[in-house]
Amino acid sequence: MDWLQLGLLGGAGFLAWTLNTLSAGGGGLLLIPAVTFLTGSAAVAPVITLTELMANPVRILAFRRDVDWSIVRWYLPGAIIGSAAGAWLFASARAEWLQILIGLYLIGAVWEFRGGARKRSYRAQRWWFLPAGLTVSLLSALMGTVGPVLNSLYLNYGSSKETLVATKSVSSLATDVVKIAVFTGLGVFSGHALAFGLATGLGAALSTVAAKPWLERMSGRQFRTAVVALMAVSGALMIWKQHGLIVAIYHELTLINRDGLFF
Repeated sequence: MDWLQLGLLGGAGFLAWTLNTLSAGGGGLLLIPAVTFLTGSAAVAPVITLTELMANPVRILAFRRDVDWSIVRWYLPGAIIGSAAGAWLFASARAEWLQILIGLYLIGAVWEFRGGARKRSYRAQRWWFLPAGLTVSLLSALMGTVGPVLNSLYLNYGSSKETLVATKSVSSLATDVVKIAVFTGLGVFSGHALAFGLATGLGAALSTVAAKPWLERMSGRQFRTAVVALMAVSGALMIWKQHGLIVAIYHELTLINRDGLFF
């Protein structure tokens, strides 16, 4: 670990979380390649969780008037349970198949919202955030991040761009506290992982200052287009991470077909 490494992590956090603000998510997923390259894959989940823990309070302060507390009250109970369960399972669970499925779902947002031209594809109810919080928080703790998978629900509920960003930040902060506590109890945080997370988190926290004015100038259509685009990119990244598994399955199926077991 050296100052150059920490500086690169801080820069990566700044860039990823600027895009995160402008498209309401995906920053953690965009950070994974940089964190993996600079620190190793074992540190990804705790580093990104600590990054979110530092960045979200700054964003909440900046967008405090836009938080939809009625959504937060439905989301948090399930999210807290899911975060604790997912963090506890983190060390032993395998999530390769889940990442592929989530990646396909995220890419599907391009068709769901017609590239951003469509405001909503269905009318979501507020109570849906309870099971959504449980599921997404569990998966996020297992995999480090699941990308902007909840954005579809927020858009279909009718949240404005500032409300979406602010409310997701409050919800994420609460679950990050739970994950940090469980990770600490499991001994996942080494001294290096803590330093890496602090460096990335500082860059992410500073990004709000740059991104907030830009977000306020965006139209609703521009914001939806950015959201959908980053959902698709996030989905593609998740699938690419598992390309080795996909290739292995393809070769296995080819061998089975060659042996005449399919036909």
